[in-house]
Amino acid sequence: MLKEITSKELLKKLPSSIQLIDIREPYEVEDGHIAGNINIPMGSILEKINTLSKTKDIIIYCNTGNRSKPVVFMLHKLHNIISYNLKGGYKNF
Repeated sequence: MLKEITSKELLKKLPSSIQLIDIREPYEVEDGHIAGNINIPMGSILEKINTLSKTKDIIIYCNTGNRSKPVVFMLHKLHNIISYNLKGGYKNF
């Protein structure tokens, strides 16, 4: 099951113990991002799996939520890492 979080729910958690992962490409991040995030482009997420928190809620986002959904699913299926997709992505934040 895909776990999602809305922008309102995310705002309630900030700046608590969450890890925000922006999977957009660096040129996309230049146009804006959510403060406190880590940028790990989608194609590099498996290479950087060691940087994902083992103690914090992990919230993954892209521009619209469409690219982050399969990343959340893949992390759970392949590595049993529970994470949340930011519903609607950065554009909805």
